[in-house]
Amino acid sequence: MSVVDELKEQIDAGRIIFDSAAPGQGARLRRELLGRNAGTKVTPMLQALALHVSHVRRIRISSIIRSGSSSRHVVGRAFDVGNEEIAGELLPEIATDDRVEEFGIDEIIFDARAAGEANRNRWNYDNGHRHSYDPATLTAHRNHIHFAVKC
Repeated sequence: MSVVDELKEQIDAGRIIFDSAAPGQGARLRRELLGRNAGTKVTPMLQALALHVSHVRRIRISSIIRSGSSSRHVVGRAFDVGNEEIAGELLPEIATDDRVEEFGIDEIIFDARAAGEANRNRWNYDNGHRHSYDPATLTAHRNHIHFAVKC
C-alpha cells in the first residue's frame, strides 16, 4: 500500500483531521497532504512523516503549503499540527535523535512551556539537530507544532 493510500485511511479513520476555520480550508489542506493540489506539492518525505505522526496521536493539520514565507512551507516540506494539547504525549515519541534521522526531520518548533515544560526548547530541532530557538520564535509556536523535513 502506498503512503498516500495509508494517509487516506488515516483521514477516513479520523486520525488526521484538518482545520476548517476558513471556507474550503479543510478540503484544501487534504488535497495538499495527498498531493492533489495545483502548484507546489508536498514531498514524499513529508507525507511519510505526517503518516507516522498520525499513528502516534490523532492530529489536526492547520497549515501545509504557504506562499510569501521563507519557511519550508513554501516548498512543500513543512506542516503544522494545530492540536498542540497533544504535544506532551506526541513529541517525546517524535522528537528523538533516532526519529529525526529515520524520518529526515529538519525542524521541530514548539514552545514546550505550552505543554507545561520549564525548558521551552525541550523538543526542538533545526537542521536535524537539537536547537534552542529565540523567544520570539517560540512565542509564535505556542499554538501549533511545526514539523519540517530535509527534502
